[in-house]
Amino acid sequence: MRDKSRFLFPFTVVAVGVALVVALVGFMEGVFMGMIDMTANLDSGHLRLVNKPFYDEEHLRPLDRALANQRETHDWLVKNSEVDWSPRIRWGAILDVPDEKGETRSQTPVVGMGLDLKSPNSREIERLRLKASLVEGELPKGFNEMLMGDQLAEVLGVSVGQSVTLLGQSFDGGMVADNYRVAGLVRFGVSAMDKKMVLIDLADAQNTFYLDDMVTDWLGYFPPSTELDDYEEVKRSMRMALADWAPPKDWAKDDVPIVLSIRDQQNIGAIMDKFRVIKGFVVGIFTFLMVLVLWNAGILSGIHRYGEMGLRLAFGEPHWKLIVSLAIEGLWIGILGSAAGSLLGGSFAWYLQEVGLNMGDSFAQSGLMINDVVRARVTVGGFIQGIVPGLFASVAGTIFASMAIFKRSEANLFRELEAG
Repeated sequence: MRDKSRFLFPFTVVAVGVALVVALVGFMEGVFMGMIDMTANLDSGHLRLVNKPFYDEEHLRPLDRALANQRETHDWLVKNSEVDWSPRIRWGAILDVPDEKGETRSQTPVVGMGLDLKSPNSREIERLRLKASLVEGELPKGFNEMLMGDQLAEVLGVSVGQSVTLLGQSFDGGMVADNYRVAGLVRFGVSAMDKKMVLIDLADAQNTFYLDDMVTDWLGYFPPSTELDDYEEVKRSMRMALADWAPPKDWAKDDVPIVLSIRDQQNIGAIMDKFRVIKGFVVGIFTFLMVLVLWNAGILSGIHRYGEMGLRLAFGEPHWKLIVSLAIEGLWIGILGSAAGSLLGGSFAWYLQEVGLNMGDSFAQSGLMINDVVRARVTVGGFIQGIVPGLFASVAGTIFASMAIFKRSEANLFRELEAG
């Protein structure tokens, strides 16, 4: 270990290379999963139970295809999956802003979401980061209060505390008109939502649109550490259970509930596949360069030791035993370097996972559904992608350099020992 050419240099190269790969994979995985989680929290859920007729015409917000028996449906979902389920109502309406005389000053179509904003045990406020996104006012506490996107409020000239009217279609197809007080203004960081989104409490939405004990969606959420493949596995098991489920008595005869994962919605599956290809391409190039550097380090280390090899051969040590001993030595260097690199890269990735990196200014005008605070994600796959090349390159470089002794005479090896 005192010989830098034998230990310190290859160890450092392995450690740095493994650390960079582990940190890079963790950062890319964290950014990607941050986009997925943001989309799931705001819109699609990791899993979604929805009526197929509603899903087929979702752009029209057909409230007459909502699913009844909210309590019974919730109990079935909890029984058949270990997922946190939240009921929501997707609705669309005309938002009417009156002037001082009570006459229409401005109108615009809005898309809205009814969700549990008032229950003390609700996780929706935390999930949508509403407290952090609130730029003015407060969260809804009273009857018929709403949260409005700040850009929408700016266009309409609406201020906190002002009364507005929602004009829409009820469950039974009739026209509804209900007054709401603007309790607060929120900024989601997604331009399309800040310009058109309105949030109201689930109970208020059920009252306004005559959806007593009915919701349009059930959104399921996994813990942050859950892998994407687990989404599909739970979805398949729920679909099998759904086939044997006797529908609640209040459901319509043509109600067909379906279970979707986030991959099945908004072309997210294709985006996931493309991102994985890009991530694999970037990490592959980086890994190849690291392997090349480590390989060369092993070769250089072996060349500097030709004299030692000649001396060991002169004492009668077989060629194969010499190569095996050098390979074991390279393996130990790879193991120690990979362990050090994993500790270094994993610590950096863990720091970014727990603390994060604030890139709100960079994402402010991007329109991406991604948190302002970017976090890495420590995964087993990241360590594997760093450790395997570290071990392989160190051993392969040593063996490749050692194979050259078959082509050199012992006299030449001794001369290189004397020259060294």
